[in-house]
Amino acid sequence: MKKSILYAVVITTLVIAACKKNDDKPSAASLQNKWGIISVNYQAVENGVTVDTYNYTGVAEDYIDFRSDNKVYLFVDGSEDTSSYQILNNNKVVIDVVDTLEIQSLTSTSVKL
Repeated sequence: MKKSILYAVVITTLVIAACKKNDDKPSAASLQNKWGIISVNYQAVENGVTVDTYNYTGVAEDYIDFRSDNKVYLFVDGSEDTSSYQILNNNKVVIDVVDTLEIQSLTSTSVKL
């Protein structure tokens, strides 16, 4: 599986494995945790035309782990990867300076990117 498919998801719904406080604005601290993956829905668009899609329903082993050292560890569909990440403007996650995901929602029990 290509690295870009692992990270450049249009919508990924994740469920947290541990309790954290609710935050009004997403931050690196509120995102830092190991999240189980429920689903991945990826759509690559070039010049307004969809060129690739990938849909996946997560299993118990799948996770994305945002750590305090600004590294993100990912295991999805049997593939694993480690990259750097940063939070921009409290609503975007940039992974490896290439992929930017919007934080659509973030609570103590779920995050949707």
